[in-house]
Amino acid sequence: MKKILTGISTALLLAACGNDTEPVAPAVDIGAGKAIVENSCTGCHTLEGRGKTAKIPNLAAQPAEYLVDAMRAYREGERHHAALRDMIAGFSPADINNIAGFFASLPPVQSVPDEPTTGSAYSRGAKVAAACIECHGERGFSATPGVPSLAGQHPAYLIVATQEYANGSRGHAEKESMLSGLANLDIEKMAMYFAAQTPELRDPPPFGDADAGEPLTAICGGCHGARGIGDDPLVPNLAGQEPVYLVNAIKAYRDHQRGHEGMITDLLDEEIDHIAAFYSIQAAGSASDAGEPAAEVIAKCERCHGQAAGQSNMVVPSLKGQKQDYLLRVMQEYRDGERGNSMMHKMSAGYSDELLEEIAAYYASH
Repeated sequence: MKKILTGISTALLLAACGNDTEPVAPAVDIGAGKAIVENSCTGCHTLEGRGKTAKIPNLAAQPAEYLVDAMRAYREGERHHAALRDMIAGFSPADINNIAGFFASLPPVQSVPDEPTTGSAYSRGAKVAAACIECHGERGFSATPGVPSLAGQHPAYLIVATQEYANGSRGHAEKESMLSGLANLDIEKMAMYFAAQTPELRDPPPFGDADAGEPLTAICGGCHGARGIGDDPLVPNLAGQEPVYLVNAIKAYRDHQRGHEGMITDLLDEEIDHIAAFYSIQAAGSASDAGEPAAEVIAKCERCHGQAAGQSNMVVPSLKGQKQDYLLRVMQEYRDGERGNSMMHKMSAGYSDELLEEIAAYYASH
C-alpha cells in the first residue's frame, strides 16, 4: 500500500469538540501498531510521530481515543479525504486501535515555535499593504492630516474603493499608477489585513465641537451607523477616522466635487467641523474579528483541549506542540465553514487571520 497517509494528518482535525464517545477498551499491541505505521504511514509521518511538512500534523502523544474516532470517521465517510478513506478501509478495528495506541505512547514532539506561517492570507496581505503605510500610517492608522485611515474599515468597501482607484474611475492619477499592476486577489488580501486592524483612539482635533457634532450626524447615521460604525459592508465606517480627511471629504460632497446621491449638501463649514470632530474621537474596532484578545480565546480553547489525559470524556485532540501552519489552516477552515464541526465553526466565526495566527503560534510553542 502506498505511503500516502496525508493525515492521519487530517486525523488531527480540531473537530470533535463536544463529541462524546465511550473510551476505547480493547487491548493494544504497541509493536503491531508500530509495524503498520512503518509500512503505511511514514510517507507523511515519522516514526517519532512528527508530520513531515508544516501542513501535516504531529500525531505523537495524541489521545488514543481521539485518533481511533478520527480514523473511524474517515473510514465511514463522516470526514472527507479519499486517500485516508481508502487506506483505513483496509485496517481492521484491531489495527486502528494498535495504530492509535502506538502514536499515543510516543512522547510529545518537541515544539518548533519559529515555523513560518508564510501561507496565510493575513501575512500575504500585510506584505501588499506595506506599500500603503508611508501615506496611511502603520497598520493603516493615519496620523497625517488629510490622509484617511484604513484600519478597521469594511473589507468589501476597501476592495471596491481600491479597484476603482486602480482602474481610474475615481480620478486619482497617482493612486491609479501605484495600484494598476495589483491583482484583484492581492487587493482582497490587503483589504482583509487592514480590516483586521483596530484603530487607535484619537485625541479631540483642534477644531470643532464633538458634542455639537453628535446631533448633526442624525441623518449620516442612516447609512454610516450609530457613532460611525455601520452594518452595510459597502458603506465606510467613519468612527476613528482622520478628522481633516473627514472635513475635506464632507466639503467635497457638499460642493459637488464628489457625487453621491443622498449626501447632505447644505452644511455650513462650522457644522462640518463639528461632525468631523465627533466621528474622529469615536472608538472603532477591527471589522473582521470579535475583538477578543488572544489570551481570552486560548483560555476558551483550554476548556476542552487543555484537559489532562483521563480528565475529560470528550474526544478532542491535544494542541500543544502542534504544527503552527497546520493549526492556522484548520482554524481558518472551521471559521470559514469548510469543515463540518458546528461547535468549532460557532466558536471561531468572525476571528481574523491575525488572531488565529496568534493562537496557532501559542500552541506551537508550548
